[in-house]
Amino acid sequence: MRIAIFSEVYWPMVSGVGITLTRLSDSLMARGHAVRVYTATYPLPPQGDRPEVHRSRSAPLFLYPDVQWAFPRHRALVEDVAAFRPDLVHVATEFALGYAGIRVARELSVPVVASAHTDYESYAARYHCGWALKPGWRYLRWFYNQAEQVLTPTRIYEKHLNARGVTHTDVWTRGVDGRRFDPAFRDDAFRASIGAGPETQVIAYVGRLAREKNLDLLIDAWREILPRHPDARLLLVGEGPLEAELRRRSEPGVHLTGVLSGAALSRAYASADAFAFPSVTETFGNVLLEAMASGLPAVAAAAGGVLEFAEDGNNALLVAPNSVPGLIEGLDRVLSDPLLRRQLTSGALATAAARRWDAVDETLLAQYRNVAKSFDALRAA
Repeated sequence: MRIAIFSEVYWPMVSGVGITLTRLSDSLMARGHAVRVYTATYPLPPQGDRPEVHRSRSAPLFLYPDVQWAFPRHRALVEDVAAFRPDLVHVATEFALGYAGIRVARELSVPVVASAHTDYESYAARYHCGWALKPGWRYLRWFYNQAEQVLTPTRIYEKHLNARGVTHTDVWTRGVDGRRFDPAFRDDAFRASIGAGPETQVIAYVGRLAREKNLDLLIDAWREILPRHPDARLLLVGEGPLEAELRRRSEPGVHLTGVLSGAALSRAYASADAFAFPSVTETFGNVLLEAMASGLPAVAAAAGGVLEFAEDGNNALLVAPNSVPGLIEGLDRVLSDPLLRRQLTSGALATAAARRWDAVDETLLAQYRNVAKSFDALRAA
């Protein structure tokens, strides 16, 4: 197949959506499919851009400056997409580039699949934009209704969309690469680099360093955990709007690595002893699944998309959402109870082994083909 993807976020921007789409492009191209990605302009590394990418002029989003808001030129997009000749357009963000993708698809008579990645209601609460929800949902319903099908990461978020009037939905779930995330990548040298000896217990968080991830609650909980476990370390892996503030505060026992990728990220996960995930805004929670594949007993907020695969006491310890006492109790239990850690690790590894990307990608390709086939049948009728 020939797939055109429209998204404001894509490589080299590091986010759950960006990483998911980059991995999808790599997988599709490895299977012999053609991919063209229409995205915003981000600072590029010295080696330059990826060959499948077409970039539109953009500027930082005022509410979230790490994300670029694109200003696509319609005619230029039409010409490029027409030359690419896609079988299907996949719009993965709902705003400037997503809207541009729909316009181009309609002009060229190409079917559209939309994927929903972000719980905008939760984000609005975190950024004090509740006033935008009513008009926002009017727009989102209109936007999703332009697509032949809307794909969500979980049944939980699918029901959320259905309850708000988006009905033509299906699930595009997420997997994990067991070759990249595995307990075997544990590395004493990495642990030593953050001041962790053989007996030190390291709690890891991986993800955006941003308000919507509840990192303030995690830091508050950490201040209570450290006196109980004075040799412990809290490892924060990622970047985002809160990074500068966290570095400035220099909390005792907290180590920030910035963004890690490839082998360095594999080592960071596997070199920890537990995983903390306080976010309640996830539509899936990719990093929790990666932590499970790395053999980490996890303490996670019992909210959002993680409930699709996280089971309390089996593969994770689930605690009350938005609760510092809940995080303190959960982290203290995991650090204090070796039997519980072994139990959660066993369940986590089993969960990750059952969620491999090959099966996920085959299902998505079948969804693409069904949408394209139905679209062609309607046009021929």
